[in-house]
Amino acid sequence: MSETVSTNGQSTKEGVTSAWLAEAVVTESAEAIVVTDPDGIILLWNEGAARIFGFSAADVVGQSLDVIIPEKLRARHWQGYQQTMLTGYTRYGDKLLAVPALHSDGHRLSIEFSVALLRDETDQIVGISAIMREVTERREAEKALRTKLSELQSRVEAD
Repeated sequence: MSETVSTNGQSTKEGVTSAWLAEAVVTESAEAIVVTDPDGIILLWNEGAARIFGFSAADVVGQSLDVIIPEKLRARHWQGYQQTMLTGYTRYGDKLLAVPALHSDGHRLSIEFSVALLRDETDQIVGISAIMREVTERREAEKALRTKLSELQSRVEAD
């Protein structure tokens, strides 16, 4: 079996390049991986995104992120997005952000995601990648637990 050495010094099977590995990770990921350009136009939409949001890549590549952003949150989203493009800084590169999102059938989802600014060789931002996970069930369970806790606290205080 022939081996080569990758850019990080690790031995890999011949033909398994860093580019191949990156494409395989994006393709096979259960999480949604979405890449947009500096204007928020979708450039990449993996199968994880199709599963979570209900839109195929053919449906959304070339479209605005508005397809998954609830209407009442769009102004705030785009303000933050444009600020990130102007400053080259995002506070969500190493933190998870939890927000509501939209499924293709119109129902709301709860998602958590982190982003990475994608820069070219001149350090100009050419896009943003987001890795997203749908957490609707967990958020609903947490809300139910908070409601139950509040009810129990009210009972204890009333006694």
